[in-house]
Amino acid sequence: MASPAQIVLFWGDQHIALYNDAFVPAIGEKHPRALGRPARESWSELWDSVGPLLERVYRTGQAVQVNDCHFLMRRHGYLEEVFFDLSYSAVHEHGEVAGVMCIATETTGRVLADRRLRALRATGLRLVTEGSLRDACAAALETMAAENPLDLPWGIILLDGKNGLAPVAAHGMTPGAMPVPERVPETVLREATPQEIPGGLVLPLMACGAAAGVFVAGVNPHLPLAGDYGNYLGLMAGQISQAMTRLQRAADERRAASRLRESEARFRNLADHAPVIVWMTDAKGRAIYLSRRWYEHTGQTPETGLKGGWLDALHPDDRGRAGEVTERAAQEKTSFQMEYRLRAADGTYSWVIDTAAPRIGGDGCFEGFVGSVLDISDRKRAEEARDLLARELSHRIKNIFMVAGGLASLAARGEAATEAFAAQLSARLKALSVAHDMAKPRGWGRDEGGDGSGTVHDLLRSLMAPYAGPEGANVTLLGDDRVVGYAAANTLALVLHEQATNAVKYGALSRPEGRVRIMTRVEDGIFRLQWRETGGPPLSGPPARRGFGTMLAARSLAGQVHGRMTHDWQAEGLVVEMELPEAQLAR
Repeated sequence: MASPAQIVLFWGDQHIALYNDAFVPAIGEKHPRALGRPARESWSELWDSVGPLLERVYRTGQAVQVNDCHFLMRRHGYLEEVFFDLSYSAVHEHGEVAGVMCIATETTGRVLADRRLRALRATGLRLVTEGSLRDACAAALETMAAENPLDLPWGIILLDGKNGLAPVAAHGMTPGAMPVPERVPETVLREATPQEIPGGLVLPLMACGAAAGVFVAGVNPHLPLAGDYGNYLGLMAGQISQAMTRLQRAADERRAASRLRESEARFRNLADHAPVIVWMTDAKGRAIYLSRRWYEHTGQTPETGLKGGWLDALHPDDRGRAGEVTERAAQEKTSFQMEYRLRAADGTYSWVIDTAAPRIGGDGCFEGFVGSVLDISDRKRAEEARDLLARELSHRIKNIFMVAGGLASLAARGEAATEAFAAQLSARLKALSVAHDMAKPRGWGRDEGGDGSGTVHDLLRSLMAPYAGPEGANVTLLGDDRVVGYAAANTLALVLHEQATNAVKYGALSRPEGRVRIMTRVEDGIFRLQWRETGGPPLSGPPARRGFGTMLAARSLAGQVHGRMTHDWQAEGLVVEMELPEAQLAR
């Protein structure tokens, strides 16, 4: 009686049942009525299976062993599917078999777990081979039914589509006869939460994190749905969901690959037929694509042009600089632009401008550059012609300065009263010549008089030198200094020359005691210049009309360097305020 083993003794012809406490859980609500009662009365639903075994032991006296014996036992108010290992042995009295001792071990949990694990494994292996959603759903139901029909007497899978949920696979029941209350599948799909129905369970099917359908599983009426059974059906729904996710991702990847191929084909078609050369690099700056026009122009092939081979088509004097520019841009991941000479297939060179922008991938990472190469030979020839003309004009202007100074010296020779005036005039003409040199374009070279390295103050000192008076007392220059480019230098020279000319004619510089104070400063990316006159004739207000030179200076300031200029006609002298973006000074 104290044994932990489940033991029952069937005694006499009526098989009166006597059992220990360990046996009580195995018979559930049959206890205590079954104790001391005939076995046929207490286990009527099992008697067709148990009776023959007992009779065999009574008849032969031999022990009987049965493993995983399957029963439908009513022990919790319904017929429940159970499994037992049973060992029957005879109990003798006076040499005859008087009873049968049964040692029982319930194996229901293990048997159900084994068959469910087999079904899960077989279904998982089957699903990895399917190539479409419909085939995967049909294969899942087919495998579940073949491996574990008792846990899935029927099942239907519905997938969400353009017209709502529609059945794609069924087992053991036609979709039209599906015993599912109206709106339950839509509710499960919307809320992604399982819901019980009479005789079944409706589970959501997920694909890529979103509800994509429902699995309506019929359940075994002889097993409790709570616990392991519900978990098993949930795992099956999870396997189907994993297959759906895999197939959807594969379909998305195929569509993305198709779109990428189409996009790449369009890009190559566009690039190969564009009027410019188009190229592309990887993140390290190595060429991975050159459009057809590159190969047609240079005579290179993909084998000789890609990676770093494109540099071989550049003029030897330009290769080093071009390589440094692209390497530095790849390190800094910034746009760049450069000019170089490109060799054609016939060996001639032409000037081109190469412009590139970073390529950023979908994950925000730098993937390289995409750029274009444009032939600028015509522009270069026009610039050379323009520079030649400018040099000729500059040469003639300098000659005019020299001739004017020479004529003044000749006219004053021998005239003591005018020699001092002629010397002063010659000095001013020489200063104007120096200012003219300051405004030359960069790149003319020192032999042309312009080294391209001047600053704003250098330019202002040169421009104002003819008007500065003895020891520069008449002109004061203060403030921040910046390097000045060709375009900005020409504009500032025009504006300041106009102001100086007007000051000599009508303003402070028309009197020996007059003064001009020039103040420059840079604030918040803006370059500001103030021209202030004092000691000149008193002013009563602005002039009646603006002169042509003043209007030309204002327009040049606005058009060339995006600047502006204001005039304040104060009684003690004119104040001119000029401002322009600091970045424009280098132009």
